[in-house]
This record gives sequence, structure tokens and C-alpha cells, in this order.
Amino acid sequence: MATGLSPSTRTPTRAHTTPPPPLQLIGFFFEYLQHEVHAALSPRLLLLPGSAAFLLASLGADGGGAEVVLAPHGFPGSTHLALFAINNNRDVEAVEGGSHWSLLAWAAADGAFRHYDSAGGINAAAAARVAAAAAAALPGGSSKVVQQPMPQQMNGWDCGLYVLALARLLCGRYAADGDAMRFEIAGSEVGPASVAALRNELHDLIAAKVAAAAAAGGGS
Repeated sequence: MATGLSPSTRTPTRAHTTPPPPLQLIGFFFEYLQHEVHAALSPRLLLLPGSAAFLLASLGADGGGAEVVLAPHGFPGSTHLALFAINNNRDVEAVEGGSHWSLLAWAAADGAFRHYDSAGGINAAAAARVAAAAAAALPGGSSKVVQQPMPQQMNGWDCGLYVLALARLLCGRYAADGDAMRFEIAGSEVGPASVAALRNELHDLIAAKVAAAAAAGGGS
């Protein structure tokens, strides 16, 4: 589960790009969702990549120093919905370590943390560590984590893509419904078919970004 991409997509693809490591890919897509797709929702919508969540998880149960990690991202501030990319890596010397990705959501409307895991709760402990640290930055905040039922991945490598599909779905719901959004996930919304489609979309998006950067560089 460490890659979040199938073996066949680790080499050049139909978009003629080689996917970045999952930590970078998730960070790229989170930034794309927050600053391009849903830029109008800032600062109410916040997506924290795996690097920030890893720092939070490393702080320990008391959450000491959480503000140092979260303040630059504007949390809690005016945040209404925050999404954290969760990884089970515990080794601070292994940046791309860990074997699984999942998604933790926090909603200001009810103060609840909800954990979405496509592999039966493998990351429950990691999500609890991040929630405990993040709750330390919330006045009177609870660190209780609800394990949210969701469709399960059918292989050992699509966890990262499930995180991205979930993040896109939840962001879209918040954009449409605001604090009244629902958090239940149906199999028709996230599953093998939608994840496969997202894989192709990602390759096309990366290829377009690379081409645009190359064109801009060539024109300077």
C-alpha cells in the first residue's frame, strides 16, 4: 500500500509522465484542490498534506507544539473543514516511509474528527495521534475520532488514490452545502472505477502542469 499507485503506473504512462512518490503526489493534489479548484473557499477549507500530519503525529499524546505546525496553515483560525493526509510512518528518518495512507477530516460545525480508511482501520492509531495533536490547538477541542465506514480498496496499492478521491469528494460537498455537508461515503461515490478514472486524470493533470512550466520557461 506504500505507493498509492498501481505497479503499472510507476513507469511512463499515457500522459508520458512518471508519477511522483505518494507523499509528493498527495501534497500536489491537496494544493491543487485548495488553491485552484476551491480557491474561493479559503480560508474556510484547509487541506494539510502528509508532511504536516506526520509532524503532528510525532508530537506525542500531549500535542505540545501543535500550534507551531498548524498556525502557518491557518488552523483553526477560520477553518470550517480540515482534511489531513494520514500515514502510518513512525520513522522520522524515513520521509517516504510507512505502508498505508488514509484521510482524517475535522469539521468545525460539530468539532468531530472522522477517519476514512480504505483498508479496514489500519491507520486508526496514526489518525488518533494526529487528532490528539490537532485538538490541542482547539479551545476545548475533543480528540475523539469516529471511524467512518467507507468502501474498501481491492488491492494493496490504491490507498493514496482513495485519499485523493475522498478529499475531492468532501471538498466538493463543502463547496455545495457548506457546514450542512454530509460525511457518509457510498460505494457509488468512491470505489475501484472512480479511483481508476482519477489515476488517469492525475497523469493528465501532471502532464499539463509540466508542459505549462516548460512553455513558461522556454518563453523567458
